[in-house]
Amino acid sequence: MNTDLSGRLRRLGLGKGPAALRPAEQRRQTRCVENLLPGRLLPSEDSACFVTERNYPLDWAHGTQSLGSLLDASTKVAATMFREPSLGQLSFRDFVFLDTETTGLSGGTGTIAFLVGVGFFEGSQFVVRQFFLRSPDDEPAMLAALTEQLVSHPGIVSFNGRSFDIPLLETRYILNRRPPPFSDSPHLDLLQPARRLWRGSLDSCRLISLEEQVLGIRRDQTDIPGGLIPGIYRDYLRTGNGIEMPRIFYHNRVDVLSMVTLISQLCRIFEQPSAEVDKGEHWFSLARWYEALGLTARAEEAYRCAIATGLTTAAFQDALSRLGRLLKRSGRRDDAQVIWRQLAAVEMDDVRGHIEMAKHCEWHTRELGEAADWTRGALRLAGRWPRRTQSTARPELTHRLARLERKLVKSTSRQ
Repeated sequence: MNTDLSGRLRRLGLGKGPAALRPAEQRRQTRCVENLLPGRLLPSEDSACFVTERNYPLDWAHGTQSLGSLLDASTKVAATMFREPSLGQLSFRDFVFLDTETTGLSGGTGTIAFLVGVGFFEGSQFVVRQFFLRSPDDEPAMLAALTEQLVSHPGIVSFNGRSFDIPLLETRYILNRRPPPFSDSPHLDLLQPARRLWRGSLDSCRLISLEEQVLGIRRDQTDIPGGLIPGIYRDYLRTGNGIEMPRIFYHNRVDVLSMVTLISQLCRIFEQPSAEVDKGEHWFSLARWYEALGLTARAEEAYRCAIATGLTTAAFQDALSRLGRLLKRSGRRDDAQVIWRQLAAVEMDDVRGHIEMAKHCEWHTRELGEAADWTRGALRLAGRWPRRTQSTARPELTHRLARLERKLVKSTSRQ
């Protein structure tokens, strides 16, 4: 009778052991990440990390450029861009491109990086290797595998990694009582230079925005919005169903590839702007970047290109003002006063050109009458502004004019 009961249970799918899994459980097993993606398990002590890898030839086009085009760029350019002289001794083959997918965006000890993608040049290929936590218990194995990967590359490239990815990983290493492997690594965070160049012309400098509007990259329908990723991973941990996980792997993999295209584009623009830049606002951003780095000659050229190429009225006035200040600091006052006169000719809601010309005439050419005329012109302009704006400008201008008139009286009395 027991035999008959066992047979009936088996026919109903209620037998014991893995061989007698119910259909729903069989589906969950076949939908685990290991069965959905090619890869292998890397064991470490009592845990194992799942790793998947994809290789790309150097001529693989990602957007407007091939991946291998970065190898034609000089790390000396990056050394200047990032103010890291030591980078000039490295090659881009020495860098690993790193991106994480996490259980949350707030950071802190409760946030885990469940997927870490790293990309690197190896021979005639670019390799993207992704380390995945099938469960949080696998974290020691992931960190061990990630350490092995990172120590073989002395430099790191990320996008917002300095503020997010690296501090998060450092926390995970510390909580697992392991030394972080990248504390002394040169780190190129591409978000800062991207903002330098495109913040004034793009609504957002998120990586996906740069892909669409600058890099010529189009993600396919496999991609998934980053905001949905933590919830999908939590669902995976609860149900064991990884049917949506390949989309997260795709998202992470494209992030890594896009960093290669982005840094290549940044280096090209920084080093050879005349071949890459055709918009006034980009010239203007580049000029301010050069100036911040102390590259005076490049900054002057870029300001002049911005002014000649076309800007909004406010940006045009700002570019003239900055160029005049740059020339003044370089001791080229005759060149600067040409710019100040041009600025004064277009001013409506600003008086920087008038004030600089008044200063120039008062203190350097000693033409007090002309200095007073420039100050009166500034006061006439300020008189057309809203009262709130006038309240900050008029007192200083009035004080300047009074001083100049006193000087003129004294000068006349001496004659």
